[in-house]
Amino acid sequence: MWEMLHKVKRTFERSLPVTGHVRLEVRTESGDVTVREGPDDVVRVRGRVWVSGPPGEVQAVLAAVDRQPPIEQLGSAVQIGDLPSRPEWDNCSIGFDWWIEAPGDTEVQVEVDSGDVEVAGLRGPVEVKVDSGDVELSRIEGDVEVQVDSGDVEGTGLCGRARFDLDSGDLALRDVRGPVRAVVDSGDVALADLGPEIELSVDSGDVSLASVVPDGARWRIETDSGDVEVRLPRDSRCRIEAVGDCGDLDSDLPLVVETDEDGASARGVLGEGATARIEISTDSGDIALRWADG
Repeated sequence: MWEMLHKVKRTFERSLPVTGHVRLEVRTESGDVTVREGPDDVVRVRGRVWVSGPPGEVQAVLAAVDRQPPIEQLGSAVQIGDLPSRPEWDNCSIGFDWWIEAPGDTEVQVEVDSGDVEVAGLRGPVEVKVDSGDVELSRIEGDVEVQVDSGDVEGTGLCGRARFDLDSGDLALRDVRGPVRAVVDSGDVALADLGPEIELSVDSGDVSLASVVPDGARWRIETDSGDVEVRLPRDSRCRIEAVGDCGDLDSDLPLVVETDEDGASARGVLGEGATARIEISTDSGDIALRWADG
């Protein structure tokens, strides 16, 4: 006779005193992770374990969590993860959700197989790897590195260097002050309020960009298949070169537009004393260059 499965959720909390710079590592196979700024002298962890399986095994898992949740501290280094595997738990499905408050001066590493990740208000650096799930980063002072196999990524208020690698998912960045390198295999990209350096490569997906152009900026956008729309303020000062191999090119900007059997291009200079440069290329897709107020 089949044994009825049992499903249980249980929450627990821990407070870990720390001083100075904190290093936080979170690794979990299944579950959401949220890390936000908290007091300067403590890391506060609230966890939720959810277990399904035969009743006896479920109760054994919960007892193990009660005795020693998967939280370890060595000085100002904190590691959070999953329970070690045990043969007597093979029939159980176990996952953890984590809500963490850490001092502002914290660097973060998060690895999740399946689940969403949110990190906000920390100095960093921040490194996130997700197989399946969404990532949201905001108000990060240091460098950021994000790798996602399947899921959307949103970043706002990023000040350091930022690197993004997405296999499948949309990327949205706003108020980004540091250099950005982004590779998107399949997904749309929305960029706004950018810093001085952008290098974007998209295999399949549309790109929209709307931003003031900082002096000396270097922005490069490449797509294999997808439309590109750029909107700039009328007082922009920059050189623009846009080339499309297959697709329409439409420009409201005072640029020289040429069209032939090999595609279309637009080139020119906006404003006097331009030191910024924008380069756009697409193998298959339309390019639209607009004024922001148009």
